Amino acid sequence: MATSYKTPGVYIEEITKFPPSVAQVETAIPAFIGYTEFAKTKPQVESNDLTLKPKRISSLLEYTIYFGMGQNEQGISVKLTDSLVNGEETRTINVPEPTIKSPYLMYYSLQMYFANGGGPCYIVSVGTYDEWSDESTPPTIAFNELNAGLSAVRKEDEPTLLLFPDATNLASDDDFYALYNNALMQCNDLQDRFTILDTFSDQTYNNGTEDVEPIPALRNGINLTKDYLKYGAAYYPFIQTIINYQYRTDEIVIDHISYNPNAIATAMENLNAVNGPTALPATITALRDISGANIAGKILDTVAFMHDGTDGFGIGGTFATNSVKVNDFAALVESLLVSLNELVEAKSQINKDANAAIASAEEDNTIKTAIADALTTFNVDFEGDDKIESTTDNLQELLIKIKQADTNTKVENILTANTLNFSDELEKLLTYDVAAGTTASITLDLFANIETNLAAIITAVDAAEPIDVNNGRLNGRLLSDIEPLDNATFNTILAEINAHRVILPPSAAMAGAYARVDNDRGVWKSPANIGLNYVSKPTVPISHEDQESMNIHGTGKSINAIRTFVGKGTLVWGARTLAGNDNEWRYISVRRFFNMAEESIKKATEQFVFEPNDGNTWVRVRAMIENFLTLQWRAGALAGAKPEHAFYVRVGLGQTMTSLDILEGRMNVEIGLAVVRPAEFIILKFSHKMQES
Repeated sequence: MATSYKTPGVYIEEITKFPPSVAQVETAIPAFIGYTEFAKTKPQVESNDLTLKPKRISSLLEYTIYFGMGQNEQGISVKLTDSLVNGEETRTINVPEPTIKSPYLMYYSLQMYFANGGGPCYIVSVGTYDEWSDESTPPTIAFNELNAGLSAVRKEDEPTLLLFPDATNLASDDDFYALYNNALMQCNDLQDRFTILDTFSDQTYNNGTEDVEPIPALRNGINLTKDYLKYGAAYYPFIQTIINYQYRTDEIVIDHISYNPNAIATAMENLNAVNGPTALPATITALRDISGANIAGKILDTVAFMHDGTDGFGIGGTFATNSVKVNDFAALVESLLVSLNELVEAKSQINKDANAAIASAEEDNTIKTAIADALTTFNVDFEGDDKIESTTDNLQELLIKIKQADTNTKVENILTANTLNFSDELEKLLTYDVAAGTTASITLDLFANIETNLAAIITAVDAAEPIDVNNGRLNGRLLSDIEPLDNATFNTILAEINAHRVILPPSAAMAGAYARVDNDRGVWKSPANIGLNYVSKPTVPISHEDQESMNIHGTGKSINAIRTFVGKGTLVWGARTLAGNDNEWRYISVRRFFNMAEESIKKATEQFVFEPNDGNTWVRVRAMIENFLTLQWRAGALAGAKPEHAFYVRVGLGQTMTSLDILEGRMNVEIGLAVVRPAEFIILKFSHKMQES
């Protein structure tokens, strides 16, 4: 708009008549803080570059791309028992509930969140999964790492809910409550988020000093004042979900007891089959035949083609290549890889049978050690750098590269010059004088001891057969190995394992329920009297009387119950914050609506910073806020027959500001809201009435 008009002409002035609008912020954007399988922006990135960097995702699929899956359980055991009943064999399969479970619950929690209506959320990976020390020693959860994740999410503006899926597996309840106290303090500082709390356990537990109940322990551990407590809500008990445990069939060892002990006999049968003349020995001979004065076999054929100056590449002389030679050479390498893979597969089978024999050798440590030592010696030629398995993988990679090579130089480099090349890899298997090609010129033969070492394993396993008193043929074998041996048993075991379902703290499911209620009704509707998806039942049944002291307590710290009702299923049956005795902030819906309104109005009002602090600005600010609150009233968030009953907005000199306020640059805006509150107790009063007609 021009400040003065000097040149004759027509000028346009646009006059603002409408106030700006307030855009409602998101109300249910949780931040999940915990451990993940990895934390990478791209799969090919080696480092976990998303560690302690909040990442916004919108689906479980997106989570798996950036953060992986859950940790495989190591505490799953399978016991088979064969017995004779009236002359007929009967097999019972026992898969007990794992007593020691992975402490990492992030992946399971995300499943519950999305199943219950969750949408976009933030993931803060504080680290990756540690390995189990053994089947009875799971990894530990570190308070410092979870607390670092809480600090990282502080810098993000969008999250409105805070959750710690792994916190219930912290080493002590002191760490657990300290973490949630810190979360509540962050909520109070920022005033734009809310914490969903779990109890440390759903059962009586020992805190290192004495046995304590989870609910009193929570009330003692969360030791902040009501100014902080109003920013959190706790739920009890844990929930039995319909989610299966993560596991790998090649990590579960079978314990098989039988009236007909044949575990070691089966291992011996398999080992002898591998050692048969048409099996492993024939494969080794096909790779390199040293029965005569001159070497023969697939390795020699491949190397000879590389050096052949007529039909081959002429390495060592005048190099020459074309598509025909490359295709012929690729065919030789493919044939070589077939035999090498047969050898690696035989090695795998030998390991399975030897380990089954070790598991079946009862308590005879001498025999167990003999088998284990023989197996270790056998594996030396296969495992590690420059051994059969790694060389096989390298040759497979080189085969792909030479098929894709589009210049003669690339072909030559792949054959001899690159860091990874055919010449070096083939020499790792068999080194000899190429010009002579005689067995006498061999200086390295990686296959020389394989048959002898296998014979030593067979001898050691054979010595264990007399002490095999009650082990069935599947004893000591991996679950994945028995699928081709006994498919019916394999499928039955899978069904038994999958019958056990994951138990989770309820916070993740509640975060999804918050999002669902916000989308369906609005943030002012209490997230209570609603069902939870993927939940079969709460782990602890809660009665009407049990909930009395949970919901209303002298400390004011209300704990919301998750209960099962006949004909209704599992429902959330509580709507209070931890400030349960505070008439202003007693209800979750009231606290979260204020969070939304405060943040929405704050962001919309930022455009008026440094505007003139006069009546024109005050009118625009008041109109903007009143328009927003009128929309909320019409939606049902504010109680009142008309807008002036539901809210007020005051701003102006003599109302909310003094002359000194204006001189000091302050614009005070006072907003009052009559937010709807839930009907927590419905009392039906009945009385007799006299008959009148």
